[in-house]
Amino acid sequence: MYLKKRHLEILREMKKTESQAEIEAKLPEEFQIRAIELYILGFAELDGGKIKLTDAGRKLLEISDSLNLDELPDLIADTEIMKMLELLEETGKVPESWLEKLKERKLADENGLTEFGKALLALYRETHPVVYLTPEIVSFLRGMPKIGTLDELVTYKNSKLYGDNIVNALQAMRLLLISPPTEKGRAFATTPAAKLALKAVSMIPVFARAIVLRKEDFEALKAGRSNAELESMGLTDEKGTTEFGKAVMETYEAMGRVEEKVLPIYLLDDELAVLRAIKEIEEKYETNPEVLPTEKEIAKRVEVEDLGAILHLLESKELVERRLVKNRDTYWLTEWGKEAINFGTVSPDAMKAVTYAESGDVPIAEWVIRAQEEGVVKAGVTDKGRFYLKLSRSIKRKPFLTRYDAAILAKTPRKKYIHRDELVELVKDYVGGDEKEIIRAIGEAEAKGFVVELQNGMVKLTELGDKVKTALENAKLQEIVKVKFSVTPTLYNVLKVIYENLETFNRIWKEKGEVKGYKMEEVDVIRKHLSLSDDEIKKALTMLRQLGFLGSKSLTEAGKVLVEAYL
Repeated sequence: MYLKKRHLEILREMKKTESQAEIEAKLPEEFQIRAIELYILGFAELDGGKIKLTDAGRKLLEISDSLNLDELPDLIADTEIMKMLELLEETGKVPESWLEKLKERKLADENGLTEFGKALLALYRETHPVVYLTPEIVSFLRGMPKIGTLDELVTYKNSKLYGDNIVNALQAMRLLLISPPTEKGRAFATTPAAKLALKAVSMIPVFARAIVLRKEDFEALKAGRSNAELESMGLTDEKGTTEFGKAVMETYEAMGRVEEKVLPIYLLDDELAVLRAIKEIEEKYETNPEVLPTEKEIAKRVEVEDLGAILHLLESKELVERRLVKNRDTYWLTEWGKEAINFGTVSPDAMKAVTYAESGDVPIAEWVIRAQEEGVVKAGVTDKGRFYLKLSRSIKRKPFLTRYDAAILAKTPRKKYIHRDELVELVKDYVGGDEKEIIRAIGEAEAKGFVVELQNGMVKLTELGDKVKTALENAKLQEIVKVKFSVTPTLYNVLKVIYENLETFNRIWKEKGEVKGYKMEEVDVIRKHLSLSDDEIKKALTMLRQLGFLGSKSLTEAGKVLVEAYL
């Protein structure tokens, strides 16, 4: 989206005349540029010397009819303003400086979105921009950094002597998004549609004219129809739609599309140290099979605060695999784990810069700067960023709940947003800890799929978070928040075996005798399904009962809900 006051002035003149010359005589300043922008936005049709209103243009005129244009700033809406508007509608709260910008444009007031704000947002969602790729626009798009801070984009634009109009056109086509300002400034990202546009134009040996695709052109290509104009652009030939035509159609379809975000992933310093220690043991194992990567053996090679917790965390992210070898519990690197050693640590915020951009949304400056510092982003996404994105997309996360996770879930309300600062205070009052630790824990809870934090710092439960919160509420929550970690992949796997073999366990539980920690009959059944030592199974059963996921002779509601949350 890119809407200036001048666009509205032109639209108002278009009610009186369709003559471009007449309107330009009245409003000469950059008229041709503004007319093309209206065309790209889908608000006007250009036909020879005429400029005609589209249905979307009439709708825009209608919703802006009561506005006094003299009271509005020159720029009414761009991708930055539209993101503010979306976040205000979604969460009910944005920073005061954002709200002032929206108020200045009559898009919001103290009560939220105004009627104009609601109508503009609805129109933005209903309309579809035109593909309008000129050699100059494509040259800019090809050479520009694909993600970064706004200062970097401005530096590139100025160094190559491009005008603002190209940045405006890319925003109008939804190929470029700019974030609202935060403490560290503003960020930008090109969208997946921009990548498709570049892929499309790379198919043309010589790119010398504008490639244009309107809605009616897209529908024609979809229906297998052609005309002289489509043929002259190389979108069709005598056989039908060309490969280039199909690529431009793909670009059109992707414009404005926001896909579901991939969860960010993270790897801490201690996790990396443990992965390296396991690698060292695995290398020794090749020549000496008696040296196994047990917890005890790993502990000899690495000093970390809680090795058990780190091993569970690595297992939850499929970076290590737990196996029973020679009746000992061992931890082995997965292929993902081996590659992670080469790429090193990464934070959830750094990965959010990538996951937001890849989904067609815009990250904030803090995430982008962190991504640059961690080598996840340079002029675009680096090999490291691509690896962690692929890892994030590919793995099936296993449950791992820390005390902080439990507290965050307990204190995040259902079906509404809470600001991160407020959540930090609630968690601190509940389980203690310092602010930095809790902020990091919220990022990690997001990477585990429990919550989502938006660009304005507002946090809400995900569907998974809601289910796990229910499980915790039905379990012994006061006991859960006392332990460092309450649910691990091992505990979950034991619980899942019980859930899937409930008839067998019900028979065991019907037998006389009180079950306090575990029954050997339970251990015997679980051993058949999991590669775990008896000691680990006994520990898991005892812990599940202590925390309320397993009763003395039953699978509790909490246990059932927890298993089903991850199925």
